[in-house]
Amino acid sequence: MLLFAGGVSLPLCVQAAPATQRPKIVVISLDAFAAVSLHEPQLPAPTLHALMQRGAFAVSMQPINPTVTWPNHTAMVTGVDASRHHVLVNGLIVDQRTATLPGIDMGAPKSRLVAVPTVYDAAHKAGLTTAQVDWVAIEGSSSIDWQFAEHPDPVGAIEQDLVRQDVVTHDQLVHFGEPSQAWRDRIYTRAAKDIIQKHHPDLLLLHLLALDSIEHETGFGNNAGRNTIAFLDDRVKDVVDAVRAAGELDRTTFIIVSDHGQQSVHQLLHPNVLLRQAGLQADSATRPTFCLTDGGFALVFQRHATDASRKALKSLFAGQPGVRSALTPAEAAKQGWPTPAQTDQAPDLLLYAADDYAFDKGDTGDYVTPTREVGDHGYPNSDPFMQGIFIAAGLGIQPKGEIPAFPNVDIAPTIAHLLHVSLGTIQGKPLTGILAVK
Repeated sequence: MLLFAGGVSLPLCVQAAPATQRPKIVVISLDAFAAVSLHEPQLPAPTLHALMQRGAFAVSMQPINPTVTWPNHTAMVTGVDASRHHVLVNGLIVDQRTATLPGIDMGAPKSRLVAVPTVYDAAHKAGLTTAQVDWVAIEGSSSIDWQFAEHPDPVGAIEQDLVRQDVVTHDQLVHFGEPSQAWRDRIYTRAAKDIIQKHHPDLLLLHLLALDSIEHETGFGNNAGRNTIAFLDDRVKDVVDAVRAAGELDRTTFIIVSDHGQQSVHQLLHPNVLLRQAGLQADSATRPTFCLTDGGFALVFQRHATDASRKALKSLFAGQPGVRSALTPAEAAKQGWPTPAQTDQAPDLLLYAADDYAFDKGDTGDYVTPTREVGDHGYPNSDPFMQGIFIAAGLGIQPKGEIPAFPNVDIAPTIAHLLHVSLGTIQGKPLTGILAVK
């Protein structure tokens, strides 16, 4: 399968070029696609393999901590880790350090969630056309020209285009979360195709979730996951074909990434059970303490916390069954986490689960409970199973083949380099070793 013409290079000045001549970038994130899966010899992914053969792919791409979706998608578009962008869960943490269990607001605006500029902000400021489909931590951004959100707007422009094409009905848009994730990923892909063919964005961000969804249900490394990878490979082909049909294949860079990997779990931990048993959730507690759980990690928030009370919390959890580590803010900061002094999103104690365990809700019953095999992530970013994928091919990418592992904060500056826009001072560096023009 021939996807790309060879011998192409970047123009010297993107901003000065007419829209029809500018280089274009399509970023496709395949949620939870582990690096170890990409290297399976018989993986049913011919489109991804063709991209790998024509461009460059990494041994693995290291996520930031925490290894969950929103923080890592934010890292890939900002070039910084959570200590600077402050996204720690899949949304905005609310009601922390109160007398009740914290919650997550998934509808919080990007302006409240993300503490630093993004590459799509820089592209939009430079006069380029930007688009997103099912990207995250992006709600209400004024830097996106065309979009089809994770929870689509039934009267949105792209949504109405799809209704007119009989791709989806108004009622399906209203109840978009009810069908399977695979169905939603097909619609997300159709939305991306519509945007490419009608609006020709200079930067398109597309996020597909089917693999993460099935692995959460069935565990990691089985045929359910492999079959889903085959399904996602077809979605990537759909996007490549849409770019070809738009006459833009020779001017497009494709970047395929994932936010994290996954591991199988057979035991669940309920940290709020221990907090309740310690009297820290009683009405009379002087420092009410609650834990927000997220698979491989959990965040403990305490009202009126002090260094001494945090030390006591650490003692409560350290050494408990299934707890890999219990880290104070200063200890967590060494792994790229923000501190409570930097943001109200940061916890007073960070918990990591051991392999085969995941943190879960619940404040009654047993602290440890068995579960059928499921999949989860959120474990330390040094864990081999948490490593993501990176593939780049097309305009400006040399056919380097396999390259060494690198951190995902390098994605944003690589996009900025290809688009000739500036991100300012960031932690990541452009992957100049694979670029045709440096």
